[in-house]
Amino acid sequence: MAQSLDYLQSLGISALGSRLRRLFENLNGAVSQLYRDELGFEQRWFSLTLLLEERGSISIQSAADLLGTSHVSILQIAKAMEAEGLLKRRKSDKDRRLVLLSLSTKGLKTAERVHEISHRVDAAAGALLDEAAPNFIENLTRLENALGHKSFSNRLEPSGSNTSSSQEKIDV
Repeated sequence: MAQSLDYLQSLGISALGSRLRRLFENLNGAVSQLYRDELGFEQRWFSLTLLLEERGSISIQSAADLLGTSHVSILQIAKAMEAEGLLKRRKSDKDRRLVLLSLSTKGLKTAERVHEISHRVDAAAGALLDEAAPNFIENLTRLENALGHKSFSNRLEPSGSNTSSSQEKIDV
């Protein structure tokens, strides 16, 4: 039986975002389930856990900056981790407005198990990349760096085209 055509693949670059989302869901779903099943740990806590393990104590904003995410996102993750007993929050001695995050004793023990699971994930991901896309990580880094130099929204701006003619086409 012939394999059916993958519709998103057939769309080419027009479906780049959809294909990346699908790839993420395929990879992340399995990893998230592994962490939940073996550790009762949410995969979205992974990067903050490792950052706190390495740094000890860090402000919410510093964590957001280092992880390239929003203050709100870190706050949500921190609240969930705190509810599970993995994280502690305290006011900074130097600046009482600043909230510092650190792993609890349970969080530090959990981080050890996270590393064990992470090694399995790394091995599986490495084998997948060796098989299908040996330069994927380097290419991903180049994409991220290029977006750091010029955002995608800036790349969407029309270059010298007459925007009124585009508007006329939309209104028709």
